[in-house]
Amino acid sequence: MFRTRLLAAAAAMLLCCVGAVSAAEIEKFDLPGIAVPFVSIRGPIEAGDGAKFETVVRGLNRASVILQSPGGLVKEALHIGATIRMEGFATMVPADKECFSACGLIWVSGVRRYMSDTSLIGFHAAYREENGEYRESGVANAEIGSYLTHLGLRIEAIRYFTIAGPNDFLLLTPDKARALGIETYQVDGANITTPSAAPTVEIYADRFVSYSLLQSRCAPFLQPDLTAVKRAHEAAFAEGNKLVGSDKWIELWTPLLDQVKSGLNKKGALLICIETEASLRGQGQETGIYGPSFSCAAARTPTELSLCRQPELWAKDRAMNSIYMWVRNNVEKSVRKRLLEVQRSWLKDRNDCGGDARCLNAVYDQRLNELRAIDLPS
Repeated sequence: MFRTRLLAAAAAMLLCCVGAVSAAEIEKFDLPGIAVPFVSIRGPIEAGDGAKFETVVRGLNRASVILQSPGGLVKEALHIGATIRMEGFATMVPADKECFSACGLIWVSGVRRYMSDTSLIGFHAAYREENGEYRESGVANAEIGSYLTHLGLRIEAIRYFTIAGPNDFLLLTPDKARALGIETYQVDGANITTPSAAPTVEIYADRFVSYSLLQSRCAPFLQPDLTAVKRAHEAAFAEGNKLVGSDKWIELWTPLLDQVKSGLNKKGALLICIETEASLRGQGQETGIYGPSFSCAAARTPTELSLCRQPELWAKDRAMNSIYMWVRNNVEKSVRKRLLEVQRSWLKDRNDCGGDARCLNAVYDQRLNELRAIDLPS
């Protein structure tokens, strides 16, 4: 958070007094008290600017690129953008500053993209001038599409970047960026809204499908609080639907169901459920799992105490307990006896870990992988 506030302050310092320039000025700034170098790009992007940018940033391990430009040559912008992405630099368009056309291609290349509600980031199709008239350049637009695809943008974003005519612009807002799947850090003075606080629609689609899974195939294994899961499920649906509308929203999450089915076939429900819970928890999201399979108030042994302290073990322990209870109550006697003997042996190995969380994770993972073919009935 401190670094992002410095970035916003630095952008204001660099650009507050800048007037119009006739060609791109590419300069590196080292500001007192700030470890990250800043590189400003101001003015039209012209021939040779890609090489010039490479020269300016040579030797930098990290940098934040501040942009203010009406656009320019696509080839040079893609050269600059590729350098930014390969070097892992951040990009920013400050409040009330413009970054149009080819400049937007540079901005979207940042591994962290900063903008504000009043940043003027606009896109239109690439064009060439012929006899005083502007005509779209099919070659340049194809290059842009290929480049944006390599950045990981989906087709709707690529279309947005190239659909407007040469005399028009489509402006990008933070909400529109989220709807197009473009992660941004939204700057409001000294405050920064991160992508985790304002996710893209793809994140909501993934969460919606993940919560669907938790409520169905995973519930017998993990025994989550279904009221909490249902509430989170509905919230993910509502947020995604609000961002893109019902038709596009359905288009986004339905293909994920096929990915889930494929994962279930390859790994089995048990391992997919463990992974799904871990993914949601890693995002700081509700999973309806608030402890292991036993009451932590009664925990006494080093193993039990460690299990209670490690949220990454809770789903695993719950799954193991659910499998144990199902085997005990549903499997034929001779098979059940053998399976329970193996389970008791595993419990000894687990308890031998004491409070070592790494050992406990390894022991649980090994046993769960051995039991991956089990699928508990709903």
